[in-house]
Amino acid sequence: MTENKIIQLKGICKSFGKNEYLLNALSNVTLDIYEGEMVAIMGASGSGKSTLLNIIGCLDTPTSGSYIFGGKDVNKLSSKEKSRMRCADFGFIVQDFALINEYSVLKNITLPCMYDNSLSKQEIYNRAELLMNKLNIKDKMNSYPTVLSGGQKQRTAIARALINQPKVILADEPTGSLDKKSGQDVIELLKSINQNNTTVIIVTHDYEIAKQCCRTILLSDGKAIV
Repeated sequence: MTENKIIQLKGICKSFGKNEYLLNALSNVTLDIYEGEMVAIMGASGSGKSTLLNIIGCLDTPTSGSYIFGGKDVNKLSSKEKSRMRCADFGFIVQDFALINEYSVLKNITLPCMYDNSLSKQEIYNRAELLMNKLNIKDKMNSYPTVLSGGQKQRTAIARALINQPKVILADEPTGSLDKKSGQDVIELLKSINQNNTTVIIVTHDYEIAKQCCRTILLSDGKAIV
């Protein structure tokens, strides 16, 4: 871990609805995350964990507040610039894997490279092959998600998240659909990824997982306790 702040959030608020139907999902969240950290975000259901992760990953925008990523003011970026940042700088892992059943493992993994004209087909395949070997799913490259185990699906999703060599991995309950052993295997993979100075942010309800991270950020009623 370095002393460089990769994510700086100041006074982040997120509201849904209006007037008497207004819901404050996040309220004045201020926190910093450093390059190379592995951070857990915990909190009760409805505390704003996924909303915060979506804002960090440029999938959503705050109602108010400041978000600086890698020295860039995200609020000042155009939709196209945010989309480019989302693709280049972030890898996403979710609880239900979000794989496309009609695509093979290989095609699911390489999907984020579809719009990257800087890479040749061979370069994309080489990256995918390296990841599949590392994650022990090379023998499944031509298989489809419907025949994979839960652990194999999540390894495929992790490879997809890593294919563009992102600066930050955002994992939303990555072990929620797995048994205890498969879940710990996934956490070990994320820890090994983190050792290469990739920042990892995990939303989890599992204290055993949180204890394996550098630190834990607790969300309560939309407020962050750092």
